Amino acid sequence: MQHWSLGDVTIGLYLLSLRHASEMAVDAIDGEKISSAEMVQNLLYHVEVAKGAYSKSAAAVARVSLLRESNILKFIDKASVMQPAYYIAVDHRQKLVVLCIRGTQSVHDLITDLASHGQEETFGKGNVHYGTAEAARWFLYNEVETLKRCLAQHVGYSLRLVGHSLGGATASLLAMMMRKNAKELLGISRDRISAVGVATPPCVSENLAVDSSDFITTLVLQDDVMPRMSAAALVHLRDEILLIDWTSILKGEDRKGLLDLVASTLQALSSVQDVARRYATYARISNSKEKESACADASDKGLSAQSLPKKQAVNPTEKLEQLFCPGLLFHVTGRPCPRLFDNGITETREGCVLVKGHPGTRFGRIILSGTMFSDHKCDSYYYSLRDVLKGL
Repeated sequence: MQHWSLGDVTIGLYLLSLRHASEMAVDAIDGEKISSAEMVQNLLYHVEVAKGAYSKSAAAVARVSLLRESNILKFIDKASVMQPAYYIAVDHRQKLVVLCIRGTQSVHDLITDLASHGQEETFGKGNVHYGTAEAARWFLYNEVETLKRCLAQHVGYSLRLVGHSLGGATASLLAMMMRKNAKELLGISRDRISAVGVATPPCVSENLAVDSSDFITTLVLQDDVMPRMSAAALVHLRDEILLIDWTSILKGEDRKGLLDLVASTLQALSSVQDVARRYATYARISNSKEKESACADASDKGLSAQSLPKKQAVNPTEKLEQLFCPGLLFHVTGRPCPRLFDNGITETREGCVLVKGHPGTRFGRIILSGTMFSDHKCDSYYYSLRDVLKGL
């Protein structure tokens, strides 16, 4: 097997980013421009709630959101495998019981991210992100009684599930699960359960994404890479590199060396995707003895299809299920604008507008831009929505 380095990947993706920049590539959704300040303020409220999950204490949550510290009933800031950090609160002003789930921050969260193989689920005929579904089930089995008691104590309140990044995906899938049997699980009607995800990654198949539009909202900022990141998206990115005529871009004496790096990048992307698929299969092994055997083999030989039980082996050539962001999409776009804050310079945006996606519209591909990672930050979402408000 050919060895590849991070430098190979970096150079190849950098060259593709130059191509995207020269073409002024965009990945936007069809929809209508929002002119309602109330709607923007509502999204801003949820971004603040989502940001609170990254805090170190209930008091810190109260400082960054409109929630009172005394109304934060439970605050868990440690994550484990398939179990993100979270907090539960009551918002009397909005008449909501809020479960807010943190996004990726630890190695344990990263494992949940890597287990990105779609599998059939009980809600509908679609596929979902495996690791996120497992995280949602943890909340279903461990916190549903807490939420039920809280809703019983506050008659007429609704349940709002909120999260950023991986937390948004978990909140969305949990909403789908709870609405299947809302009366028995929570003692409320299914129409009082909803979710708002900020920078939610693709986690459901297209039919589930469309069917959840009436109770799940997903907010995406400009070129944020995570709402476009999936195994299928990486394949598309690899193919995009493969189809480009690099000889028309790379000139001069070093052309051959750079072309070699591009070729190495293609293999790197394939290898990364293959490892992610194999890890997902390993994560799905239910028998503890099989897990111990697979772990031992993985330790001795390196994680591979051969080290897994035969019935679980992944076919590298299988067709990948395309996953999508759930629910109704809102897209914030604007010009990059570096600003100086107490913790340094942060890439924010100005001249921002908010677009509400038409039913069924979805994002198409990853855009390699200078803000694809900074656009994922909660702060970037917060300041961009504030800029939207200023322009109304």
